Amino acid sequence: MVFPSAPGPGPYPLTLATPSFYILVGVLVIFVGMLWLLHRQHPRGRRGVEGFLEAAGVDLAFLVVSLALVVTIVAKDPHGNRTAVALYEVVLGGFWLTFAIPVVTVGSAVHHRSRGGVAWLVPSIVVAGLLFLGCFAYYFANP
Repeated sequence: MVFPSAPGPGPYPLTLATPSFYILVGVLVIFVGMLWLLHRQHPRGRRGVEGFLEAAGVDLAFLVVSLALVVTIVAKDPHGNRTAVALYEVVLGGFWLTFAIPVVTVGSAVHHRSRGGVAWLVPSIVVAGLLFLGCFAYYFANP
């Protein structure tokens, strides 16, 4: 078993000019646009904004972190090593976010609605982390 090195230069081309990247940016823009529209249409609607952030806060965090990861990797090394490619593919391949966002959204909603009585937030983030590691291992083994 080969242990992954740090992301760095390598033979694999990485680019942001892909439909997957544009979809990732588009989804983030939609979420931010929804928040802006909610705040604009209901400037005193504190409960509406709180509800939106409760429902979408974790999603926004995942999308922002994912976007930052991909942009950083591509900006640092337009041709990356296996680790860089695996991280790039985990995010832009879409499979991790497809599973992780709903898992953490449900965990977060249950946690917040039960006011912490059903502590699902941290376990759902752990599951999302395990999903990330599983996807990373797959893409690292198959660059």
